[in-house]
Amino acid sequence: MKYLLDTCVLSEFVKPKPEPKVLAWINTRTETDLYVAAMSVAELQRGVARLTASRRKRELAAWLGQLQAGFAERVLSFTHETATYWGEMCARVEAGGRTMAAFDSIIAATAIEHGLVMVTRNDRDFAVAPLVVINPWKGMD
Repeated sequence: MKYLLDTCVLSEFVKPKPEPKVLAWINTRTETDLYVAAMSVAELQRGVARLTASRRKRELAAWLGQLQAGFAERVLSFTHETATYWGEMCARVEAGGRTMAAFDSIIAATAIEHGLVMVTRNDRDFAVAPLVVINPWKGMD
């Protein structure tokens, strides 16, 4: 099984006290089965860019660079194909009287396009998308 890590999962790695359940979940997976959406990288970059100049900002910028290098070919871009999945998914969700946040819907479309399981703490945010969602904060799956 292959997984798309949501932004909140990636952020867990730089918290002073990361959630042990999340770390345990990650540690039981093969690194090459883990992917990141370019949109998640953008969200992280925005978070770092918003910080005032400080040691923490430099540390997070360095971490983000290492994260991108470590995932290399496993950072999935928003492509023409992803746009097609996104448009179809959003239209179905809206036809059902629901909506998804813009970034979440782009991340979900990326997971759908590549046949990946979504890994997030925000499982309710992705509940309307046609994909499998795992929440490692709730325990091992």
